[in-house]
Amino acid sequence: MPISVDELFGIPRIDWIDLSPDGRTLLYSSNASGAAHLYISQVKHGSRPKQITRGNDPITRGFLSPSGNRVLYLQDKDGNGLHHLFLTSKDGTKTKRITKKPCSTWDACWDPSGNEIARSYSTQKSCGIEVFNVETGENSVLVEQENPLSNATYSDDGKWIACTEYGGGKDPKNVQVTVFKRNNPKDVIHFKIKEGSREAVPSWSPDGKKLAFFTDSKGKNQVVIQDFRDSDRHFLPLKKGEEADDAWQSQRPCWNAKSDAVYYAVSKLSRTHLYKHPLNGERTLLPFPDGTILFFKVSKDGKTIVALHSSLSSPHCIYLHKVGSKTIRPLTSRKYKVNLAKLAKPRSVWYESSDGLKIHAWYLPAGHGPSPRSAVVWAHGGPGSQTYDAWPAYLQSISQSGFAVLAPNFRGSTGYGAEFRNMNLSDPGGGDLEDVVAGAKWLAKRREIDKSKIAIFGQSYGGYMTLMALTKRPEVFAAGVALVPVTDWLELYELDDAALRKSDEELFGGPPEKKGELYRDRSPINFVSNIRAPVLIKAGRNDPGCHIQPIEKFVKRLEEMKRPHEFIVEEKEGHVSGRVDALKRDVTTGVNYLKKTLNVK
Repeated sequence: MPISVDELFGIPRIDWIDLSPDGRTLLYSSNASGAAHLYISQVKHGSRPKQITRGNDPITRGFLSPSGNRVLYLQDKDGNGLHHLFLTSKDGTKTKRITKKPCSTWDACWDPSGNEIARSYSTQKSCGIEVFNVETGENSVLVEQENPLSNATYSDDGKWIACTEYGGGKDPKNVQVTVFKRNNPKDVIHFKIKEGSREAVPSWSPDGKKLAFFTDSKGKNQVVIQDFRDSDRHFLPLKKGEEADDAWQSQRPCWNAKSDAVYYAVSKLSRTHLYKHPLNGERTLLPFPDGTILFFKVSKDGKTIVALHSSLSSPHCIYLHKVGSKTIRPLTSRKYKVNLAKLAKPRSVWYESSDGLKIHAWYLPAGHGPSPRSAVVWAHGGPGSQTYDAWPAYLQSISQSGFAVLAPNFRGSTGYGAEFRNMNLSDPGGGDLEDVVAGAKWLAKRREIDKSKIAIFGQSYGGYMTLMALTKRPEVFAAGVALVPVTDWLELYELDDAALRKSDEELFGGPPEKKGELYRDRSPINFVSNIRAPVLIKAGRNDPGCHIQPIEKFVKRLEEMKRPHEFIVEEKEGHVSGRVDALKRDVTTGVNYLKKTLNVK
């Protein structure tokens, strides 16, 4: 018997970790209770975690105070992307809200004293950094501007705040590290290596003399060590095919206590490994298993590391590593109610796109059923992301439902160099779509695949790719499932907040007034009449990124043109749910729709 969707999604997912500076307390977000909430445990093998937040609205990010006794967390309402900030005690018994109005919050951090919190935010009109005094309740906006800011972090003396700034300069691709003085935000320093490069996710050395951050100025993402007070910088070298991995620009490089070494993850072919790299020496590999390090944290004394790890065939687990040892120990349970040996064994494969570009992908054979089998091309979201060798309840659920799965890292994906990542800029739904189509053709040549029953399935940008495939290349796929897709870039731009509009401009090479024809040509809503294959579309009523209004207009055109489709709205969800039941519904309804429309037994 195959493993059911319920069983696979019953395995707890972990979305986030944090470690107290003294290395004794672990905070993480897990959906073990049915929705993502925060848990605290001691950093000891066998320690029992305590759930400290509850309620209907998931919480996927939390931050331990410098003392480790309080927790800051973000929470929105029914997935609407408008967050309040809350403080709670270490045991979760004393909770208070510290914000007056909710807004889109990209991240938050504590100052070293534990008396102040800074958050990066965006509204419909502007972006900025706001600070809150946790003792007096006072708050003020330090910086307000057009360009989005994120990844804010205080220097150890609390005098400076470093962050990632999107924009600045003439090239829409520009991303730079910006540092401003806490008590005089007009005193600003920008670290920009060259026009069009991306410098991001800064981390202060404990002595305050250096910053470590990511840069792609030499053609691939790597860590650079920048002297704070002068122009001296040092690039940490990588081997061929490697990139420093920043986990969706949420994972910083981490320093040791002496400010003479940093830790960072290195990605190669969608797997990551964790390294310690002395500033004047060779890096050393830490003993974590093959797969993907999603997040990691290092204690202030540099002696304790915790890391969140998974692979395509092993679920999320947080591991403890004591620096200097050669071992790791699990901090979260690895006991599951399913036999993981039944899972499909993933394969790393390459194929050629229409223009000869080599595309890397993960292939999961169908978990059961007679040959030839139906297949699904899974298009990842982002587009600036990738399908890692990381736990995929989605992908394994589709495989266990009798479909082979190909998950291509099409152009625009991270992990394969700056040139590859930038290939879909000014060309969304163009070359990347051809990469996905080529993936379907690769599947069609396999003996075990029924070439007449190849579908496409995706979420967010992957949902957009699904609709682009069905409208622009209608002869390729027999059916599609589009979860929270983009349907109309022009309307989306008008609905987006200031930060998302900047992202749209980077993707298209400018705003609609300059690139209007491209926005129109790459919007599926303008090509609904081309659709031949049946399509299931799911949307969240409160989605702050892929807004429901243009999706509903797309569906209305499907109805008017009598194209086969189904439309489902999750009334109390946003973009990506933190609720287990909603995630299961996404896969179950998608798989059942494909079975029905493709006549799969």
